[in-house]
Amino acid sequence: MTTVTTSQAGFPSEPQRRRRAASAPTGSLWDRLSRSPLDPAARQWVAAAAHGEDALAACARGETFDLPLPAEPVQPVQHARRCYLNRVRVQGFRGIGRAATLEFPPGPGLTVIVGRNGSGKSSFAEAVEAALTGRNVRWDGMPAAWRDGWRNLHFDDTTEITVELQRSGEHAATRVTRSWAGESVRSARGEVVLPNGETGSLASLGWGDDLSRYRPFLSYDELGRTVTGRSAELYDTLTALLGLTELTETERRLAKACDKLAKAVDRPARDLSYLLEQLRASTDPRARRAVEILTAPSTDLGRLAAIAADNGPSDPAQQVVLRRLRRLAVPERALMTDVVSELRGAAMETAMAAGTKGDRARGVVELLRQALEYHERHPAETDCPTCGSTDALGTAWVYRARAEIAKLEPVAASTAAAHQRAEDARDQARFLMAPPPSWLPPDSELGLIWADWAAGAEITDLGELAAHIDTTGRRLRSAAIAARKAATERLSDPTDGWAEVAEQLGAWLEDAREAVKARETLEPAVRALDWFTALARELRAERLRPLAAQSEKVWGRLRQERHIDLEALRLVGRGAQRRVAVDVSVDGTEGADNAPGLLSQGEFQALALSICLPRTLVPGNPFGFLLLDDPVQAMDTETVEGLSAVLAEVGRHRQIVVFTHDTRLVDALRRLGLPASIRTIQRDAMSNVWVAE
Repeated sequence: MTTVTTSQAGFPSEPQRRRRAASAPTGSLWDRLSRSPLDPAARQWVAAAAHGEDALAACARGETFDLPLPAEPVQPVQHARRCYLNRVRVQGFRGIGRAATLEFPPGPGLTVIVGRNGSGKSSFAEAVEAALTGRNVRWDGMPAAWRDGWRNLHFDDTTEITVELQRSGEHAATRVTRSWAGESVRSARGEVVLPNGETGSLASLGWGDDLSRYRPFLSYDELGRTVTGRSAELYDTLTALLGLTELTETERRLAKACDKLAKAVDRPARDLSYLLEQLRASTDPRARRAVEILTAPSTDLGRLAAIAADNGPSDPAQQVVLRRLRRLAVPERALMTDVVSELRGAAMETAMAAGTKGDRARGVVELLRQALEYHERHPAETDCPTCGSTDALGTAWVYRARAEIAKLEPVAASTAAAHQRAEDARDQARFLMAPPPSWLPPDSELGLIWADWAAGAEITDLGELAAHIDTTGRRLRSAAIAARKAATERLSDPTDGWAEVAEQLGAWLEDAREAVKARETLEPAVRALDWFTALARELRAERLRPLAAQSEKVWGRLRQERHIDLEALRLVGRGAQRRVAVDVSVDGTEGADNAPGLLSQGEFQALALSICLPRTLVPGNPFGFLLLDDPVQAMDTETVEGLSAVLAEVGRHRQIVVFTHDTRLVDALRRLGLPASIRTIQRDAMSNVWVAE
């Protein structure tokens, strides 16, 4: 019997993983910023990027303010209530007709389920994912006919999946059930039954984004996409796993702001040649004067502005209004339609919630919160300000009020969501109804309609707001189109084309002035970005290093005698260019970041497993199980033998369930004497599926 040690397989023990997580750098970003050599202007750019888009916009406008750094959240070692698979029951789903059941000991261990193609293995794996998430990643990108074939053809009764989970610290199982009543895969209804008998939604389990962050399901296709799929997917998964999402977002915002400023600086120089061409083609003497100014060693923007504003006998101010009217933009009809639909949908949802238990619970929660806020502001006043009861607002009342809030919040959740949707819809509507431009004559037809349109921002009733957008919006668009057409006709230029050239010159002047401002603010922004990018790269490397080290060790077990080394995993790039660089070397020759060109399909699978398996052992992962669907495909026998040792070692710490048609994995486990529960799965012509030891 072969014994695989922890160091051989590359997985640290549970206490080691917790110690490593506890020693991960926390608070280091802002500590380093406070000690950095950055000047105050550049430091303000970093702080603004951390605060968000509005603060960055203020920096870009040249505003100076004292912006404190946000407190970086300390990420303590999480001791998640880990859950394990106990029982899976499937009926009428994909390849499984009559109800079939898989049972597992709810704890760490390796289970291998072997069966030929079409025996129902993937149906079990996909059923667990569908039950817990409501969808299946494998279906993405498939033809509609294949994706919609989720219901078994040999079973006319209810399609239902039940997954029983054993959570640590609980004596009974948590049961997750998803059933389909309609013809669409989206017709599923899910229910969670807790050990105490209470029912709720999947959200009540508190997993949130953990299902996507830790993903306890891995299919053959998904493993292949880990290395060769969309580069941003793995990057986002790892940054979320390592707690680096906000760091990445801050860097992206800062880079976007610098890019916008740089474009503003370059725009006048980029457009100058075209402007000079238009000016030289004009016979107007003002065009010749403008060329002289633009080709001089230094450009006098004030003189250019005077020339651009000189529009012959027409009133210069009126010409400006007409030019702006010709370029006037109002909300698109499609956007108005979407907002109206959302308002009416939110109105219907809030109306349905009105008078329900959730509505009453929400009202009580809001009332209690207001009372608590009043008591916190006036702790010395213990008399109730509404009923006059003496000594009503004491410590005991605070305790009862908070307990009542905690009790009622789950009841009020759906109603609160409906009201939140209503508020979001109002915000969208108010965003549309911006006040009229300051240059638009208020007594004009368009000005009057626009004032009426903007007044709708004060409407609170969702139905009235939708009607206002629907009716007044049409009037606004019609008036704007008419005003643009009239402005175009009135701008028929008596100076043989000078009005059009003057408009181009004016637009260039606006860009030139913006470029002057942008140049002043760009320099500290670039210094901030250079510093932040270097620091972010360092922090990513620090956080990724333990996970990458485990991946390298696992790869060392899987590669067997191949002279292919996994040199490093790196988080590189930002924005649309973000990706995970996988560096490998062959026979000592480095092929950095060129894994796709150097590895076979089987080696791809092994490399993907090397990256994904350590994620299962990350502290804080609430899922003590991992389902692997056909990980052995395309692997040679030596790699399968290495995989068997790795899976057995991971099985010491987590519950691993492997579905495969390849008996080589079973043979390797038996040959090496590794602990595993091996079962066979069979399916007959009528989709009856059964599993045996």
